[in-house]
Amino acid sequence: MSKGLFKNMPIITYDNRLARNLMKSSKIVSNVFNLPMAFTKHTLEDDESPEKVASDFYGSIFYSWVVLLSNKIIDVYDEWPKGYKQFTNYLVQKYGSIPASKETILHYNNPKYGFTINQATFSRYANTDFVDATIQVDRTGWSPVTAFEYEDERNDNLRNIQLIQPKFIPLIQEETERIFYE
Repeated sequence: MSKGLFKNMPIITYDNRLARNLMKSSKIVSNVFNLPMAFTKHTLEDDESPEKVASDFYGSIFYSWVVLLSNKIIDVYDEWPKGYKQFTNYLVQKYGSIPASKETILHYNNPKYGFTINQATFSRYANTDFVDATIQVDRTGWSPVTAFEYEDERNDNLRNIQLIQPKFIPLIQEETERIFYE
């Protein structure tokens, strides 16, 4: 079934083109996804693809859709961690160069307050304490966060995924077939 999973999805017109209705998968509401014990935590290695994870964990690359669904991933390019080469290419494309990404300050972070502020807010309050209607924040302890640091931390956080335990796959397949054949 999983080999031909997407061929069973309804065809819709999107942007004046025929396409499979991938949003249909968002209707999968299984009791399995509400059971914390149904998941196993997994940390992805560099360049580990959804197909590689599926092959290693479920014994078939055709379960890569389960890996993605388990983590609510729709856009693999943006929501799956990049390997070293892909990551550096991404930084160059987005910021112009690796050094530029290390010099570009995106925001300021202060662990004492548990939030970040953007460059404009930091600049506006650089010489005074930050005060708004609900809080007062002094200007000490703010650390700049560069684009490289932000993107690297984000990419590392994407490495922590969860996998549905293999024993639940038949149940998910049954429900998926039922939804796609409605």
